[in-house]
Amino acid sequence: RDNLFATPVRTNSQQCMDRALRSLAGQFQGSSMSAMQSDSSLPALRLWPILAAIGIFVSVMAVDGICSLVAIRSMGQATFATTPWKILYFAHTGMLVGSLVWIAFLSRGHFRQFGFKAPANSRYVRVALLFGVGIGIVMTIADYWHNLVVKAPPEHFQLSLSNVVGLLSFEGLYAGTVEEILFRGLLVTFLLRRMSGRVRVGRFDLHVAGLIVAVLFCLAHLGSFWTESVAAAAAQQAYAFIWALIYAYWYERSGSLLPSIVGHNLGNLLEDVFAFLMAWRWS
Repeated sequence: RDNLFATPVRTNSQQCMDRALRSLAGQFQGSSMSAMQSDSSLPALRLWPILAAIGIFVSVMAVDGICSLVAIRSMGQATFATTPWKILYFAHTGMLVGSLVWIAFLSRGHFRQFGFKAPANSRYVRVALLFGVGIGIVMTIADYWHNLVVKAPPEHFQLSLSNVVGLLSFEGLYAGTVEEILFRGLLVTFLLRRMSGRVRVGRFDLHVAGLIVAVLFCLAHLGSFWTESVAAAAAQQAYAFIWALIYAYWYERSGSLLPSIVGHNLGNLLEDVFAFLMAWRWS
């Protein structure tokens, strides 16, 4: 009798243990994948995560602005007018620090949850390399069409060694990396883990977080309306929105920031290379 009753009791215990282990494994897997996959049971749109994301965005951009003002005050307005990349290095460092602090706080130090890992499929890196070339060409035409038409050198592209190295290193290595950590790594991930809902246009399928952050990405570039012509600034807003959707798509599909960083930096780099070539040819 003891044996007859002992077997069912042990089996029930094992079943409970199995369920507990499966639940724990599911929670662990969900936490590791939640950076790129949201829970479909969440509401498609919720106001508080959007407002919280905007608050995070504003806080990081405030640090960026403070660093920019400090740099301008220490280096002088003339430096900002002639070599703006020197100021932008300081500003983007503030952006980077602010983003990393938020990611460390939200992830409790688990940066992999926010895209700091190799992509699941290297195909997206190869695609980003190809798209980066196209992005650089499109931005060059949109930003410098007038220079191309009248064959005039663009501003801020003096052919000194320090200016060439400084500007190309900033645009080709630093700017895109920092901006992708903020917009795709921090903000897209934050919204992915708190709401569901997707935007579908033909075969293009993107989480709504990518669309929301694309708007914030455009807002971060509104300053061009004060430094460029209205037409050039409007063109920048248009392509910035499209690029942001593409970067978010790569991020969601690959699970890594690397493809969007590669495409973003390569596009920036090629645009500036073309601008320096125009300066060299038409100076």
